[in-house]
Amino acid sequence: MEVSSICKNSKYCPIVDILPEQPGVRKKTIFRVSGDGYLMVEYGDKQVFDLMDAFRLFTIMERLENKKIDGVIEYGQAFRTLTIIYDPVKTSYKQLIKELKMVEEEVGSPSELTFKSRLLHIPLTFEDNVTRKAIEYYANYIRKDAPNIIDGHNIKYVALYNGVTVDELKQKILNTEWLIVHQLFYPGGDYQLPIDPRSALEAPKYNPSRTYTPEGALGVGGQCFYIYTTESPGGYQLLGRAAPTYQLAQAHPDYRDSPYLLKYSDRIKYVEVPEEKLLDIYKAVHEEHSPRFRYEIREEIFRVKDWLNFIERDDIKEEVREFEMRKREAQKKVPVP
Repeated sequence: MEVSSICKNSKYCPIVDILPEQPGVRKKTIFRVSGDGYLMVEYGDKQVFDLMDAFRLFTIMERLENKKIDGVIEYGQAFRTLTIIYDPVKTSYKQLIKELKMVEEEVGSPSELTFKSRLLHIPLTFEDNVTRKAIEYYANYIRKDAPNIIDGHNIKYVALYNGVTVDELKQKILNTEWLIVHQLFYPGGDYQLPIDPRSALEAPKYNPSRTYTPEGALGVGGQCFYIYTTESPGGYQLLGRAAPTYQLAQAHPDYRDSPYLLKYSDRIKYVEVPEEKLLDIYKAVHEEHSPRFRYEIREEIFRVKDWLNFIERDDIKEEVREFEMRKREAQKKVPVP
């Protein structure tokens, strides 16, 4: 499809080039300009959550960063887009598109994709008292009849919405790794999707949103999990509370290089701990800045071929199909806030 056919009804069209779809390799790649110093690369023309988009983006970004293209200031990645901030005095969007096309042509089929991906073990407490108090405040002062609050928390509602028990819900969270596919909103905030499709949990958002969410709250909204890095408003269903993932002071040893513990392409492995342990972790990190608690972080290479071999197994496909059926049946009966 040519740019002229997409922009035929618009006098000011930001699309400046298109790399055609290559079946089995990549989606159609769309290049858009945004002012004098921004270029956005978009995979496909449908807004969907597709881990393969993230895998390709992480691979492309790694190669672009290694090229150290003159004039590029920063790369910003989202679910299925890559925004390049550049100095228009040193380079042009046409030159950047040329470089991008070269990298795209170098990257082969999905089974050939690899990228650096840290694995972090993050302590988590389900149904903790801190998130319970935030939900109680919401029920008392914002919406008394909220259907997503059951026994003073959201976790039973999320389980019902997905057609599983609370214990099954917890195991789906704990038994997979959660890939950070996008960072947005609050400092270091991260959107996570499960590596294992059998853990593809879903939930509608609060209506209206909360005015208060505690630091570390783990929520689910739509198909995404999210750790609230700071006290803030919010609308995701709360499941529990995770260890800190943001520290502006950078006083704890694991925050010396950045106030953000997590970054795109990281994978989170949640580890359930008692609430007393979680509170002690908060004390060690934020009050004592003590190395008596250190995050478990491992540098790894993610190979998409291994993931494809896993999700293509017949037993995995069948379990995914069964879970999808359970979710759809449950969602016919569960009220949406």
